[in-house]
Amino acid sequence: MSSTAKEEFLVGMEYLSVITSRIFLYPFLGRSKTKLLCYHFICFLIIFASFQQFVFLCVSKLNSFLDIVNIAPNIGVCAMSVTKYMKVNSNKELYNLIFVHFRTDMWDIVSEKCQENVKILKRYQKIIHFITIWFVYYVVPLILIVTSFPILIMYYDNMILGKELEHRYPFEAWYPFDKVKWYYVAYAWESFITGLVVCIYTFSDLINVSYIAYICLELKLLGTHLKELIGAEDIKQLKRSQNATAIHYKIRQKLREIIIKHNFIANISSQLDIIFGDIMFVNYTFGSVFICLTAFTFTVTDELYSTLRCFFFLISLVISMLNQCIIGQCSAQLAQALYDSKWTYGDRQTRQLVLMLIMRMQKPFQLTAKGYIAMNLDTFTTICSTSYQFFNLLRTMYDPEAN
Repeated sequence: MSSTAKEEFLVGMEYLSVITSRIFLYPFLGRSKTKLLCYHFICFLIIFASFQQFVFLCVSKLNSFLDIVNIAPNIGVCAMSVTKYMKVNSNKELYNLIFVHFRTDMWDIVSEKCQENVKILKRYQKIIHFITIWFVYYVVPLILIVTSFPILIMYYDNMILGKELEHRYPFEAWYPFDKVKWYYVAYAWESFITGLVVCIYTFSDLINVSYIAYICLELKLLGTHLKELIGAEDIKQLKRSQNATAIHYKIRQKLREIIIKHNFIANISSQLDIIFGDIMFVNYTFGSVFICLTAFTFTVTDELYSTLRCFFFLISLVISMLNQCIIGQCSAQLAQALYDSKWTYGDRQTRQLVLMLIMRMQKPFQLTAKGYIAMNLDTFTTICSTSYQFFNLLRTMYDPEAN
């Protein structure tokens, strides 16, 4: 294997660790007291912001259904971001085990002479690099737009269009003081919280998406390793009954290594499925509702600020939902690789091991919403279809004069 390919892959993992360290989750084990304090402080800030929005929703006299729609999804996003954040921290032993495995323990199945392994490694390195860059460059403009548009549009309406000054905020929240009098203090606080929630939500997703990509990578590498289980030279010698005992022993050892790796991946995939289960169940249950309500608000509001706000919120919801479904799409099949492995030339013990591997491959690698439904691109299509049906229903029932 090309040392450059391995080094580039490890650089990508190092970059992931740097991003994770910026939100005080890395190192997963042995963090300093300062990082732990910062982690708990971030959790407190997001929970407090959720409390502010919930109190505002309860005590404010909302004039229409649209006012509720503008507030409720924000509370949901805050709750989801802190939940994802705390999930990673509460399962830090597993996340550390997976990170160490892919950084140090995976490389014994990568053949230095196999060009296919190098191609797979480079391809997945590019995929993971693209995912990382996408998340980073998606976060920056999103934060700038969400935090700057309210005040820019407020001054545009007032100074350019000559409208009465109407104070706008990144989100609606309750304060124990007059937030109009202390407008810039409230605006600075909400801008900071908005940026924090977007970073925590997005980078928590980045960790999970990257881990699933690593799992898919190792499954692909195991497939190539399995195809080379019995080489052409081994088959020639077995047909001539030359060194048969040593060859069969070598084959069994390679197959045992593959089974051990496969079991490890199955185990961590199962644990990740449990960790993601709650989040995916909530996404599947309420995703259609949130997307529908946001799209509905986007089409019926007549204010530029509300239109832009709902548009970017809608795009963020769809992208987040797509991420959850993409990470459940990886269900690499080793059956074809096993079929191509010429396992029929193996002895009786080898065939027993092959049978064991076949039995373990009956359960596909997939992520589910608490076991109710597999989260994949078919599920994403279902969510979008349901959202569109709800959207049409609301548009039919909506009375502009009543709202």
